[in-house]
Amino acid sequence: MADWKFCCETKESIPLPPEYTFPQAFNYLNPECNSFYILTAPNGDYLQCGGSKERCTVERRIHSTGGYDHEVLGKKDGSEVMTHVDMSAGGVEVQEREVFRHWEAIDLFKKFFAGDDFPEEIVFRKVNL
Repeated sequence: MADWKFCCETKESIPLPPEYTFPQAFNYLNPECNSFYILTAPNGDYLQCGGSKERCTVERRIHSTGGYDHEVLGKKDGSEVMTHVDMSAGGVEVQEREVFRHWEAIDLFKKFFAGDDFPEEIVFRKVNL
């Protein structure tokens, strides 16, 4: 676990479970002053969440041939209409189905940290950064 890194906009290093839990950390998700969390695996893959407790987006970076793929996570059943998620640096545009509540993001972070697969209802949209 020592090679994992968990941070946010206001803290360079946050203790990992079981010392500190994802729900404790995400309680401070705030689009005005602490709008993102990043959990980085030992291999450099990461999961990040940005926005507010009511409206946040979750993205992941994973190793692929020749580098990394960056993907936005979403719900299989949902609208593809674009919407805005507020963040301290302005925000991001994502599909409606890619907007989560913070407790949904917490579940995804727990799965990523445990090395578990994401639920079948989660889809991935590859984006170019």
